[in-house]
Amino acid sequence: MISQSLKDNQIHLSIDSMDFSYRIPVKKIGNSIDWKIGEKGTEGIVMKHVSAWTLKLFTANVTDEKFVKQFEKIVKAHAPDNTIDWEETFDAVNVQNEYNSMKKENAKSDHKLTEDEIISALSTKYKLDLT
Repeated sequence: MISQSLKDNQIHLSIDSMDFSYRIPVKKIGNSIDWKIGEKGTEGIVMKHVSAWTLKLFTANVTDEKFVKQFEKIVKAHAPDNTIDWEETFDAVNVQNEYNSMKKENAKSDHKLTEDEIISALSTKYKLDLT
């Protein structure tokens, strides 16, 4: 569960069984960004109009989808006019977490995948259009 409180125009969030809490300015909680998944200098995968804060909160460690859904409700309550594409945001969290996992496994593997192979595998699995 996500606990929240509002103080000094900031939303204070803490997530059960997570080792952190965040203070997010109310005026920024509804911000959306185009999120790039992949190494710098590559095309990677770009997910458009996703919640900047969802990605910051839920892609460092793999998290339960219920937390992302709770956060969506919090954002909608404090920023009802946000332009976040929530379906794209959920996909971005999943793709980023799997990308991180694949990179970690790849580092230990004898048969190394290239960055392009990782991106291609993810785009196929999640049916992403990279054009």
